[in-house]
Amino acid sequence: MHVLKRISIAIVALVGGQFLSASAIAASSSYFLNLSNESGAFPDGTPYLQVDISDGTGGNIDFSVMTLPALSQYADSNYGIQAFSFNFGDSGATSGNLVLPDSWSVKNGNSSHSIFGKFDATIKGTGSSRKDPLKFSITGVDGDTPDDYASLLSIGGESVLFAAHVAGFLVSIDGDEFSRQITSAQFGGSGVVPLPASAWLMLSALSACGAWARRRRSQISST
Repeated sequence: MHVLKRISIAIVALVGGQFLSASAIAASSSYFLNLSNESGAFPDGTPYLQVDISDGTGGNIDFSVMTLPALSQYADSNYGIQAFSFNFGDSGATSGNLVLPDSWSVKNGNSSHSIFGKFDATIKGTGSSRKDPLKFSITGVDGDTPDDYASLLSIGGESVLFAAHVAGFLVSIDGDEFSRQITSAQFGGSGVVPLPASAWLMLSALSACGAWARRRRSQISST
């Protein structure tokens, strides 16, 4: 019985941890931008930026957009994100709910972002106010969640969830007839960032512990 008690405590701890983990996962979502309008320098399929959306304080929804090593390795002077486009979906948010960095502004509705279509909102900085990471918040919307903003429900933007303009890097492309240098590019995508390995380990441990406990109870009841 003492063994069963210890097992039960372990299962409760694991289940509790799993609930906490599930809650943490539900309270945030992450996506890769792995497409580019400069496919010669940045082939499609490689994660170039990551978008994290999470529950913030006071009911806010917080965005963090950061470049990844596949892009940041080319950083030159004044490198960073200069524009970012996304959809409000069914959240009920408008541009008036945005809390942006200093010197950043928003373009409302029907905002076309390069080859990636039109979005509900495009926020923009200047060459002197580029950010990496770019952080901003949505405030004053009742009942919204991070998943509300990972939406294709917009006046356009049917191909990707997000798009970003990054500038201040330097990549050289050598062609058969000419060479050129790229200092900025547009990126888009909707790839979901996989769960960390620790989350899968927790799920596996919970499943294994539960199976062991069931076998143990079966052995005890048969004696």
